[in-house]
Amino acid sequence: MTRVGIIGCGNISRFHHEGYANAGARIVHAADVRIEAAQAVADRYGAKASADYQAVLADPEVDIVSVLTFASTHKEICLAAIAAGKGVVCEKTLTANAADSAEIARAAEKAGTFFATAYMKRYFPAMQKAKELLAGMGQLMTIYARSWQPAGEVWTAPLDPSQTNWPSPVVRNYGGGCLVCCGSHILDLLHWFGGRPSRIAGDLYVREGMDSDLQSNALLWFENGGIGHFEANWHPLAYAGYERNGWDERLEINAIGGRLDIYTVKWDQPENNGALLVHQDAKTGETTEYRYRAMNPFHAEMAEMVRRYEAGEQPMPSAWDGYVVDETIAQITNSSATKTVVEVKWADRES
Repeated sequence: MTRVGIIGCGNISRFHHEGYANAGARIVHAADVRIEAAQAVADRYGAKASADYQAVLADPEVDIVSVLTFASTHKEICLAAIAAGKGVVCEKTLTANAADSAEIARAAEKAGTFFATAYMKRYFPAMQKAKELLAGMGQLMTIYARSWQPAGEVWTAPLDPSQTNWPSPVVRNYGGGCLVCCGSHILDLLHWFGGRPSRIAGDLYVREGMDSDLQSNALLWFENGGIGHFEANWHPLAYAGYERNGWDERLEINAIGGRLDIYTVKWDQPENNGALLVHQDAKTGETTEYRYRAMNPFHAEMAEMVRRYEAGEQPMPSAWDGYVVDETIAQITNSSATKTVVEVKWADRES
């Protein structure tokens, strides 16, 4: 039985520890700088509680840890976990910048560590089926990918002091605004379906007085052909989207053999509705809807992490997959700042 340590017991932690428990793993240690938060998780599972993540890494009963703290702390914790010989599942984004993410990926690779970046949207059944169908649809032409997340009147309302202090909490903790927090999952899916981009043209909208973007757009030219059209937006349209709750996240994938349309559901309420996949076959003209029951993709993700860890298989997504997203974010930002199309150089391909 895999024994798990939880590092960071905030809102997202329940998706991890509940997912592990459902998969038959055992939660043995929880840590958070707020000891009461760690104790609440520990009490559910009869586990130990600590205020210092180092106690989890020093615990010989822990096989694998989920790192669920702010992205700005991931590098320190992940490198320490690798050095301690623990398997790691790190929440997105891997770190707050691409160089640190590459450093972690190299360290995990050198140590032979089981190291996953937690992009759980790959685990929606609709995404898994789309990946299967795309393999038989021939040359990719385009992917239109968007993540619009409701944020109230952030475009027009008076700014509160936390938004005008530089660096703002969102930049200090996560490394960026909408592009990082809203767009990273979609960029992972663009990478999963389309491959790595060789060139990127990006543009960020930053409201005057703020230090982070509210909207990001990019064109990505994939190495193996095809173009990605990407957009992330913190928006005021409260009733937009598939569920009419403001959450408007979707992909349209066009290949010479047909089209795939995928509609996701709100990340922290996945039990309400199932994600939807629509497949249009170019040859027959048939359109097929794949409607799945509501499910929690975190639970599917954690079950697969446990299975792969116990089988000695490579994780999915990996540390290098996490790095790819962070490098893509960096180059979208770079392109926006320089107003140029940038050529992407990948750290794991350096000679």
